[in-house]
Amino acid sequence: MIDDISLMEVAANGSSNHVLDFLHYCYTLTAQFGCSLVALNHDDIYSSMEGPTLILQMEYLADVMIKAEPLATGLATDVHGQLTVLNKGISDGLGNSRKKLRNFHFKVKENSVDYFYPGTQG
Repeated sequence: MIDDISLMEVAANGSSNHVLDFLHYCYTLTAQFGCSLVALNHDDIYSSMEGPTLILQMEYLADVMIKAEPLATGLATDVHGQLTVLNKGISDGLGNSRKKLRNFHFKVKENSVDYFYPGTQG
């Protein structure tokens, strides 16, 4: 589990190539042993870059991507944000893979987070 990829890039003096090499190594190692690699990245750090190579490469390697963001409609008292979950590793049993996209709303509580489909809870 890697808590923040963007900090690794800072530690590597801005070299995304070194971070990508490390990620490829971790990905290969975890796949070899049947494990999962979980990494957190802050998308907003790359918002001003023209070519966010690191984030694109991470999206390419990922089987599941989870993106947390504010609601497009703005702030609300009963919903704090939205999760978009893209599962790229769904197999139909015939050797074909397909992508599955789900959207959830969430509400942050004192010691937990509630997740629900849009429009079902508030």
